[in-house]
Amino acid sequence: MKEIKGRCLCGMVSFEVVNAFDKLQLCSCEQCRQITGSAFASNLFVTADGFLWLSGTEDIVNYQVPGREISKSFCRFCGSGVPWSNADGSKMIIPAGCLSGEPEVSERIRIFAAEQPSWALDFEQANSHAGFSG
Repeated sequence: MKEIKGRCLCGMVSFEVVNAFDKLQLCSCEQCRQITGSAFASNLFVTADGFLWLSGTEDIVNYQVPGREISKSFCRFCGSGVPWSNADGSKMIIPAGCLSGEPEVSERIRIFAAEQPSWALDFEQANSHAGFSG
C-alpha cells in the first residue's frame, strides 16, 4: 500500500502512515472546538500497525482533558497538532491538516453537528480568495 507523510509546522515531529484511512471524522463538540480553536476537529483514523514515527517523538506533549476521553498531542516547539493513539493503542488518530498530501478515506462523518456554532455554517457561501485578502 502507498504511504503518506505528515509533520508538524516546524518539521521537528514527522511520521509516515499507510494512506488508507478507516474514517475522517469532523467533530463539532465543545471540547474539540476548544482544543483546535476552530469550528471542528478534522481527525483521520487508521490502525496502529500502519503508522510509523520518523522523528521527534521526544518533542511531543500530550494533554488529556480531565474526566473525558479527549486528548491532544502537539509539538512542543510550534504547537501544531500531531497524531496520538487511542486508549488501547490499536488506532492512531491523525489531525488531517498535518498530512502532506490527500488522504484516501473509506468513510467521512460529521459528529456533534448539533453543537456546530452558527458562525461556522454555510462556508461554501463565503467569498473565496487564493491567498490573504486585504
